[in-house]
Amino acid sequence: MYRRRDLFSLGLTTPFLVRRAHGQRRYSLLLKGGRVIDPSQGLNAVRDVAVADGKVAAIEPDISPREAERTVPVPGQLVVPGLVDLHVHGFEGMSYWGLDIDQHCVTRGVTTAVDGGTSGADSFDGFRRLVIRPARTRILAFLNISRIGLVGRPGELVDMRMIDADVALKAAREHEDVIVGIKVRCGADLTGPNDIHALRTARKVGDAIGKPLMIHLGNPHSPTEALVREARPGDMFTHSFRAPGTGGVADKDGNIPGYVLDAAKRGIHFDVGHGIGGFAFATAEAALKVGLLPSSISTDIHAPSALGPVFDMPTTLSKFLMLGLSLDKVIELATIAPARLISRSAEFGSLRPGFPADIAVLELVQGDFSFFDASRSVRKHNQKLVSVLTLREGRLP
Repeated sequence: MYRRRDLFSLGLTTPFLVRRAHGQRRYSLLLKGGRVIDPSQGLNAVRDVAVADGKVAAIEPDISPREAERTVPVPGQLVVPGLVDLHVHGFEGMSYWGLDIDQHCVTRGVTTAVDGGTSGADSFDGFRRLVIRPARTRILAFLNISRIGLVGRPGELVDMRMIDADVALKAAREHEDVIVGIKVRCGADLTGPNDIHALRTARKVGDAIGKPLMIHLGNPHSPTEALVREARPGDMFTHSFRAPGTGGVADKDGNIPGYVLDAAKRGIHFDVGHGIGGFAFATAEAALKVGLLPSSISTDIHAPSALGPVFDMPTTLSKFLMLGLSLDKVIELATIAPARLISRSAEFGSLRPGFPADIAVLELVQGDFSFFDASRSVRKHNQKLVSVLTLREGRLP
């Protein structure tokens, strides 16, 4: 793995400069000899990746280092599109859940992070100014249907006055370039008896802006089946693979009910949203056994989960390798798949020439590793993904 002192020797601690005007180089950077995995192109092969003007310029079997200002040899490494984490929580210092997104995302291979409703309409101006605008990570967001968002501990929807479609719609339209949908957390401690009302209000706003809902599942007041039946194609549930009988896709007996499988068939998506309570190996194993794969792998990384059991996106992806998903599928579920779910697949999630050079270089390390789910159940595996190098629009973040 590259360490910081190695980056100085590679010349990667300063912005990449293209001097084509002087006829000296075609590319600012060349990643040479890595195994490129890009599910958006069906590509899994040893290739060289060239960068120019902050974009992917070429992917070829052999590009001469003479054509690039800087060449980074990456033999034996995985070169993949910058990872897309569909569920994180920022607003450090404002929200109990918030953390420094750059520290935990762009330094760990995640070039696009989608905030999972930390901010509601009352605070979104500040969230954009203080978090989105200065970040090195590309940050998008689901707007919380609760106008106060996640400023405090659970309970943002218990007071009906916090469920205000008009103020949510106003904020969603004012920030339509970065808001990708509406978030509603459905749990008895979050909504009291208001979960269906909150969900339908979120639906009203989502319909008005033409964007999906992200619905938090977790010990809801109403039956999980009732919540699932409220969802429409394109909507996504998060924390879907939580412990059996706690509101996710598995019932108390650990089985996957027919209504969940029917929902998947009609276009409802089931995101991981690991966090401190949103993922159980037993549920994931039961779901995979009946062919229910996650629609996307996300971390739900926040202040309480960052030091375990989540840690980062590569660790979360490693758990699905352990569960038997192929490396190509795991990379797909953390790149082009989440980009498609929020209708941004023309902007990121791919290494196609012309796309932003958002690139994650990963290493698949061999060893003896222990992985923990949200209930601290443990599984062993002999492989683990780790982040080696991240480029955001062709530069070190």
